[in-house]
Amino acid sequence: MNNTAQVPELIVIVGPIASGKSTIAYELGSRFRAAGRAVAVLDLDDVVDTIGGFAGLTSERFRQAQLVYGDLVGAWLRQRLDVVAHGPFFEPEEDEALLHAIPAGVTPRRVQLLATYEVALERTTLDSDRGLSKDPKLLRFAYDRVAWLLSTMPPSEWTFDTTTRSSREIVDTLAAVFLPERA
Repeated sequence: MNNTAQVPELIVIVGPIASGKSTIAYELGSRFRAAGRAVAVLDLDDVVDTIGGFAGLTSERFRQAQLVYGDLVGAWLRQRLDVVAHGPFFEPEEDEALLHAIPAGVTPRRVQLLATYEVALERTTLDSDRGLSKDPKLLRFAYDRVAWLLSTMPPSEWTFDTTTRSSREIVDTLAAVFLPERA
């Protein structure tokens, strides 16, 4: 369990579709738990799924989901749990929705994951759980959007290319920072 005097960690993992956000988030969460830390691993997609998923989702409803997600992140942090939050937080409004409810004293630590469109297309094609993200046109749009927004995104402390680094290497690097006694 976290020391109640300790400020909880907020690790924000961003990246385009199929860049490895979920994989890294869940593996890092497992590493935190193995080290005796209480952690919530939160995926914006899960919140969207509670309102019917991405098919037919309006921009207004997506904004509401982003705000609810930010509320959830803040709620777990106020309960003194570390949080690994992952999703598409590329634009200032998306980042603001994520961070609007975090407690004072919590500083988001950002991890950016990169992959090529071609690798993402292969990953989504092989993943039977993928829905809309399997559509090559949607995927291309998402990758073009990220490329266009890269220079305006909040800076990340770590950037990893998941086409050249394994999830284990990435999690080992992050664990050495966040869990140095166990890395």
